Amino acid sequence: MSPKQRWAILASLLGATLLAAYLVDDEAAPEKPKRKASVATRSAASSAAADVRRDSRNAPGSELASAPLSFPEPASAEGDGERKVIDPFRSKSWYVAPPPPPPPKPTAPPLPFQYLGKLKEDDGIRVFLNQQGKHIIAKVGDVIDGVYSVEDISGGQMTLLYLPLKEKQILAIGSDK
Repeated sequence: MSPKQRWAILASLLGATLLAAYLVDDEAAPEKPKRKASVATRSAASSAAADVRRDSRNAPGSELASAPLSFPEPASAEGDGERKVIDPFRSKSWYVAPPPPPPPKPTAPPLPFQYLGKLKEDDGIRVFLNQQGKHIIAKVGDVIDGVYSVEDISGGQMTLLYLPLKEKQILAIGSDK
């Protein structure tokens, strides 16, 4: 076949296509049925589907054809309890937020004592303290209110151990003169 013959065939096919398109009547497209179809339409559709299923069951080798096809209805904008349609093109992120930082380590509250004075004796030093209007006389080894233990009294400071957290705190008590 020569190139002239090919072009002639292609041109005649193009002409026939254009003529057919010109001569075809433009019919209005049938309206799609509303979401809630009438009872007659539903019964006609269900009987037609039953006929197709019955025919396909009788055909040899049609095990898969007997399974009914069903598609979920898209969810309405009002959210009236129907199935939710998942958008496969929604944006996705692989970012995972870091875990929150651990809470800070608990610390002992500030010392509730006020230094009033001290007394040097043969068996050690006694310190006079004020705790919210209550006067306390403390020496090394004493436990105050079951919360503070007196660890050391020397060099112008008193070392107390906060028992719940085992944390040492220092109270200034003046110089050792």
